[in-house]
Amino acid sequence: MTGKWTDGFKGLGKFDLPSQAGVYGELSLDGYDSKLVLHDVEHGLYPGSLSPTIHGVVDHTVKISLLDCIPISSNQKADSDGNVSKHIHNIFPHHVIFGDIHVTDVDPIFTSVSLRLTDSTKLFYDYFTFGTIVDPSIAKETLAAKAKAGDRDLFVGEHPALAYFSGKYSIIRVPTEIGTISANNSPTISLGGPTGSGFSNSIWLDIEFVRPQSFNGAIDLAFLLEPFFSMVAGRPQRFEEIRLLSSSTDGPDAGSPLVFNVYSSMKEPLRFPLGRGPHPADLPLNPVWRPEEFASVLTDWVRRGPDWRDARARYSECLRKQDLFDIDRLVGSANMFDILPSAAVPAEVELSVALKTARDQSRELFKALPDSPERASILLELKRLGKANLKNKVRHRAAPIIAAVGDKFPDLIWVLDQAVNCRNHYVHGALGKAKADYAANFQDLGGFFTKSLEFVFAASDLLEGGWDIEAWASRSSTLSHPFFEYKFGYKEHLEIAKSLIGKPDA
Repeated sequence: MTGKWTDGFKGLGKFDLPSQAGVYGELSLDGYDSKLVLHDVEHGLYPGSLSPTIHGVVDHTVKISLLDCIPISSNQKADSDGNVSKHIHNIFPHHVIFGDIHVTDVDPIFTSVSLRLTDSTKLFYDYFTFGTIVDPSIAKETLAAKAKAGDRDLFVGEHPALAYFSGKYSIIRVPTEIGTISANNSPTISLGGPTGSGFSNSIWLDIEFVRPQSFNGAIDLAFLLEPFFSMVAGRPQRFEEIRLLSSSTDGPDAGSPLVFNVYSSMKEPLRFPLGRGPHPADLPLNPVWRPEEFASVLTDWVRRGPDWRDARARYSECLRKQDLFDIDRLVGSANMFDILPSAAVPAEVELSVALKTARDQSRELFKALPDSPERASILLELKRLGKANLKNKVRHRAAPIIAAVGDKFPDLIWVLDQAVNCRNHYVHGALGKAKADYAANFQDLGGFFTKSLEFVFAASDLLEGGWDIEAWASRSSTLSHPFFEYKFGYKEHLEIAKSLIGKPDA
């Protein structure tokens, strides 16, 4: 079924509603404009009349399940006397599942999910798996053996060539808390003829679940991994294709796998203004060349996934903007640190005896005053004194990076402090004279500050899982990944920032 259930598909069939079975309808897949049009419905749309899951059959044999359905519009049909007789309903399905049986969104029947990522061939790049043999002696020897085996009329010229697939289907397998995550080659082979022959390949990411999942559970676990591969690729990833697997429980085929193809109507739009994708050599993690490192980081990423989900999702939102650096992105990149789980940032900062004394005395003084918004605000700030603020959190996440490769990023703490100052200016307003005209110099400062916060967030995340940042910093690059692009331009942008804000204190 692969390849058929994509944008542009239209299928006629019969569909079952809660109060009426066998309704004729037409399903059309077109992204956000996808819809199911049902004809000759005996009732109008009213609360409870439409189930969020609709089952049907198209092309006479293919069973489809439409999930998270919402009504779009309803038209009435009248007979010759003007009496309303039938209705036409337009329905939007968020997900359409094609398979051999009907499914719901809550039944835990799926044993694994397969995903084709936007940059899967770059993320799991293995140059030697496919190739050609142009050495005439090797090619002639192979073709001569094929001819001797009985292939008729096999002519071997002076410059024969062979295309090959090494037979390596599995690229990497990583056991994790949610199941075994693997990447696999899925080649198709041309049988040859006057139009040519050879291989084409797609690479799929599979999650074999620890326990069977419902549709919602399977998709939720799949999306848990999206920020990881977006971070590694250096640009947002999307699930271009989704397949679910289940085991048949009935009939002579009991135990054999059932494959379901999933069409999602609301795929996240991608914006790649720079054109080219990431070069495999530029990626911070490589499952082919450094599989142990990749497995270590991925395993730890999954372990921390539930607690880190909100912050990582914000990072993905920043990546989707690509080369667009605006105030909202700057604020968002700083807020990632504020919504990190408590285990990832310091809970408190050490205060001097003098500061503790001043805090306690001030609290007593303000408590004695009549209640007012100002009094409440001061007491709240005094209560926060000693708790980690945004600068403390950012500094904490940057510390391991500086310890490992601080020579590549001099004065990084100063840069991060200035980034938070800039963020505070746009969040809290002017609390004093700003050290620079942020609006007039946002092109120079805003982008650099945003990149600094995003780099520290992502690099510290990978580093915590076992990423060898020192080895990464020593490698050359084509600058196709934002990590290397940031490293390459760091010192130049640092000097610009110093010229606009003033050099950091010694």
